[in-house]
Amino acid sequence: MNKLILTVFLLIITIASNAQNEQENRFRFGLKGSMNFNWFKSNSKNIENGGVKLGYSYGIMGDYNFTKNYAFSTEFLITDIRANLKFVNTMKESTNFNNDSLFDQFSSASIDYKVKYIQIPLSIKFKTKEIGMITYWAQFGFAPSFLAGVKADYLGVTPADEYAKLDVNDKDNDKYHLIDTKDDVVFNDKVFFIRVPLIIGAGIEYNLSGNTSLYTGLRLDNGFTNTFPKDEKTKANLNYLSVTAGLFF
Repeated sequence: MNKLILTVFLLIITIASNAQNEQENRFRFGLKGSMNFNWFKSNSKNIENGGVKLGYSYGIMGDYNFTKNYAFSTEFLITDIRANLKFVNTMKESTNFNNDSLFDQFSSASIDYKVKYIQIPLSIKFKTKEIGMITYWAQFGFAPSFLAGVKADYLGVTPADEYAKLDVNDKDNDKYHLIDTKDDVVFNDKVFFIRVPLIIGAGIEYNLSGNTSLYTGLRLDNGFTNTFPKDEKTKANLNYLSVTAGLFF
């Protein structure tokens, strides 16, 4: 009888220990950083993408493994997006728009935007079984983003100093205007405070030891909210492709 009780007791401890370890293994946390290739996608005829710019992201990440091959993934990121918006039509300047005091015209005006967001990506991650030391993964989800700051440098305009490093969401800088000569519409450079992109990614995890894994992959962050909702005619989305590396503990 005593042997039976001892056997049952040890069995219960073993099951409880395995359940606890399994529960602990459901949660994984880590650090990550990425280099981002950013661009504007134009949805109106008066602007076009002015080229790909480099930005970055960094922060923490966490996975909740609700099965062996599926996980709910979330992150907290600081993301710096730099992108160039180029005007198709000739633009004219007004530093006192109400009194219609017009000055120079610019045939090749563009803006370098430097936008900082706090991002909270939410996604479902699909994972293979570990093959050798490598696990392959793919993910799909959304990355709600909240504006933390925005600066802009107007290029191809004069006087250049007055159009450099502007806080475009600050009303004090509204005295500087560019007007589209084609239809005399003022360009409103204010950036919307919320951005909601779709994210699609894929990559690998390389197991270093125990629960510690090296994490790397590619992610497309495809924005589908308009960056300039207050503008009368300008519609564009911010997108980026990121090359990511990180470490799960």
